[in-house]
Amino acid sequence: MTWDPPLSKTGEGVDECMRRFSRMLIPILVLMLIAVGCGTKSMEDVVGDLDNQLESLKSYKTSGKLTLQTGDTPQQYDMEIWYKKPNYYRIALTSQERNITQIILRNDDGVFVLTPHLNKSFRFQSGWPEKHGQVYLYESLVKSILQDEQRKFEAEDDHYVFEVKADYQNRSLTSQKIWLTEDLLPSRVEVMDTDYNPMVLVEFENFDMNVEFDEDAFDKERNMSAALMVIPAMGDGNEELADDSFGVIHPAYVPEGVTLSSVEQVKEEENDVVVMKYTGVYNYTLMEERPQAASVSYPYGEPVDLGFTFGVLTGDQKKTLVWTYNGVEFKLSGNMPDEEMIQVAKSVYGQSGK
Repeated sequence: MTWDPPLSKTGEGVDECMRRFSRMLIPILVLMLIAVGCGTKSMEDVVGDLDNQLESLKSYKTSGKLTLQTGDTPQQYDMEIWYKKPNYYRIALTSQERNITQIILRNDDGVFVLTPHLNKSFRFQSGWPEKHGQVYLYESLVKSILQDEQRKFEAEDDHYVFEVKADYQNRSLTSQKIWLTEDLLPSRVEVMDTDYNPMVLVEFENFDMNVEFDEDAFDKERNMSAALMVIPAMGDGNEELADDSFGVIHPAYVPEGVTLSSVEQVKEEENDVVVMKYTGVYNYTLMEERPQAASVSYPYGEPVDLGFTFGVLTGDQKKTLVWTYNGVEFKLSGNMPDEEMIQVAKSVYGQSGK
């Protein structure tokens, strides 16, 4: 006959405690995993939140820096953007190099391009900015994210980063990276060309949503007068107010298959006007003169962002692009694609009269 010693009651207690602890630990771990998962939003979550935020957006005010990689020296601008639902806009860009401000304004009277230091304005009826997005407009950035089904997404520190297609007037800009804060507000935008070189950089310094504006905040006369009050005096680096002699300024870009056929100086009213005619694959004329203070109206048209200034594009079959640079007004007219006109216009930057 054998005798088996009884099991230790102490051992039974330890095993039972371990089993109970395990049963309690598993639910706690599950809850912790769920909590961690809830803290990281998926791309679908962020896109849905962006759609809702855009729908409820009533107004905003933002400022920051815009840098353009044009030529050897980047161009930098201070930007100030106002928006009020449904379609009031005020975009002011100030050149850091030349201390000159231009304003695009949209209100019930139409779309305006204001050049206060020359006391000149253009007005036209237009659906701008719906036709082409603008890299400094929040709604343009959000729509580019919502509409690109091939978008890429990454959660980076305290930002959400999207890489999407770019749809701007400059067709060489094909993609963009957009940094959004956890509140889904824009922080940074980089726009790249076909070789993935960064060509445009926007850095938002602040962003206030659903702000209240004065009743006349988007009034043309108020904005022109307010800008005139801060124009620097002559001799303070404002080369746009130079003397009347500017020589002949040749664009650095001429489309392939096009040649300069003639250059002449004519008198129009009291102004000396340089007229350059180009012929070939495209036939067009470039006129240069010192602008006079004026308010010009067109039945239709749209602003064109040339980088160093805003232009005004009008016409259908025969188009005209007007812009000012260093106190000279350029008027380019002809039967050529928008992209070619913009390329010619951009190439006068940095060119001096001869």
